[in-house]
Amino acid sequence: MQLVSFSFCNGLRVTNIRLKDSADKHMSVFECSQVQVHNVTVMAPGNSPNTDGITMGASDHVRISSCNIHSGDDCVSILTGTTDVNVTDVTCGPGHGISVGSLGGASEKPALVERITVSNCNFFNTMTGVRIKSWQGGRGKANTFLFRNLNMTQVRYPIDIDQFYCPQGNCPKREGGVAITDARFINIRGTSSEQEAIQILCSKSVPCHGIFLHNVDLSWANHTAPTKAKILNAQGSIAGTVKPQVRFRGL
Repeated sequence: MQLVSFSFCNGLRVTNIRLKDSADKHMSVFECSQVQVHNVTVMAPGNSPNTDGITMGASDHVRISSCNIHSGDDCVSILTGTTDVNVTDVTCGPGHGISVGSLGGASEKPALVERITVSNCNFFNTMTGVRIKSWQGGRGKANTFLFRNLNMTQVRYPIDIDQFYCPQGNCPKREGGVAITDARFINIRGTSSEQEAIQILCSKSVPCHGIFLHNVDLSWANHTAPTKAKILNAQGSIAGTVKPQVRFRGL
């Protein structure tokens, strides 16, 4: 049960509130348009499952700004049917980061998420920084992402695209997937808690296209060894300095 839930709203404004220790998601926004969420604080233990900070689905033109979110799940979760989202000046951690998805679940219609911007955010001790996650065998598309000016502090996977999302393990292999295209990662700096700081894992049947990294500098916290990137079935390009080294292969 969500602590605060908004459905079928137009012109929604949520400002200057504090949410604490929900048994489930703290705030949900469903089938809303022209939404502004500003100066909201969410507090929950890092080991509390499913306590997303702000979750939205089937909504458009959503702006989230100047929020401070500590949770046991996603700080911000962007679900299918959501378009034109701007997340800025959010502090996230602990938690699972700012996530798109999961998309393409078994009972879900073809997924659609597009025109998502995440900028000027800080992540502390989170599972991921920014993430796009989808299930094998899903359908639909997720496109036009801009992740810019992000600071990471001991984040396990600061950049994560995962078309094999399977939180419980032992998921059956399926053909197809949600098509992920046009994702730009610009000016992302800080430290990872794992050596593999970047994961871009896409399916052979529906590869990722249009991945762009520019001025990315991620070090392995408390280690001198360089960070690494794991790239699978993804087409993209880089510009400026990108650390760890990323190699896209022709598809």
